[in-house]
Order: sequence, then structure tokens, then C-alpha cells
Amino acid sequence: MKDIYMTDYIYSRVSTKEQNLEHQTADLLSAYPNAEVVEEKASGKNVTDRPKFKELIETVTAGDKIIVRELSRLGRNTQAILELFDELESKGVAVLIKNLQIDSTSATGKMVLTIMASVATMERDIMLERQAAGITLAKEQGKFKGRKVDPKTVLKCKEAEGYIAKGMSKEKAAKASSVGIATLYRYLNKK
Repeated sequence: MKDIYMTDYIYSRVSTKEQNLEHQTADLLSAYPNAEVVEEKASGKNVTDRPKFKELIETVTAGDKIIVRELSRLGRNTQAILELFDELESKGVAVLIKNLQIDSTSATGKMVLTIMASVATMERDIMLERQAAGITLAKEQGKFKGRKVDPKTVLKCKEAEGYIAKGMSKEKAAKASSVGIATLYRYLNKK
């Protein structure tokens, strides 16, 4: 089969700001040295919450190829991944998963990617179940402290609390203080 790809795009992603993209990008560049690189530090949970990936999807055209090191770099939700493959296929864009050496444009590639997307979803669900079990156990033992609250958020909640004391509704106070209403309610309930 003749290679018809126009532009190769490497998409490297890590989930948190503390993680490093260098190794992932270097690994892909060693195999695809002429590819354009798009890097992002964002959760793989939701495609729409990743601005650089969303921009990449809007940029690619027929004949282009998106290259990722692992399927999980695209996401961990089977339905979202399959919808993404459908969208890209309709645009004539291929996806290459390097560690599997699978191209989304072949029948075998589509089948394997569907199975792997299901496995990625299952892995995430198992991780969340373990996390929930660990939190429950830590709470029972009195060790669970939860995520640390950002001091800026506390200041915003105190500001909102002042507005509420002056007669403003909680919703308006939250908006005026640039804090989420749910965050404000949690803050007030802890007091």
C-alpha cells in the first residue's frame, strides 16, 4: 500500500503538571523525526477538556496521521475513543499507536483498537474502585484528610461569606467572589 500521509503529528500527553513529557516525546521523535509535536498536560478522562488536542483534531486534514505512544494517551473512555476514531476516519485521518504498531485505518487495527479502548476504560474503572476503597479504609481509620484546599480558594470563600453576612444570596456571593457554588457550600458546611 502506498503511503499517502501528508503530515504526521505526534501527540504526547501526561495527566498532571508534575509529570514529564520529555521521554514520551523523545521516544516518538526517534521513530518519526519529521513529525510535528503537540504536547499537553491534561487528564485523559475527557477529550473536550484538552485544548491542544481539540485544536489538533480541528487542524488535521485528509491524509494526515496522529501518532501516540499508547492508546491511553488519547483517552480512557471507550465510547469517546471510538467516537474520536470515527470522526478522524471520516476526515481521512489515521491514528497510529506506536507501542502496538497499529494503524486505525485497517480492519484489524480498528478491531484491536476497539478492544484496547475497552481495556483502557476497564483499567481506569479498576483504579477508581481501588482509590475509593483506599479512601473508605483511611476514613474508617481516621487517617483520611482529603485533598488540601488552595489558600486562594479559602480567601474567596471568606470573601463570599462576608457578602452573605451582608444579605447577599449564596449563589450571588459565590459569583461575586469567583468561587464555585459547590465549593462555597462545602466551605460553609465545614464551619
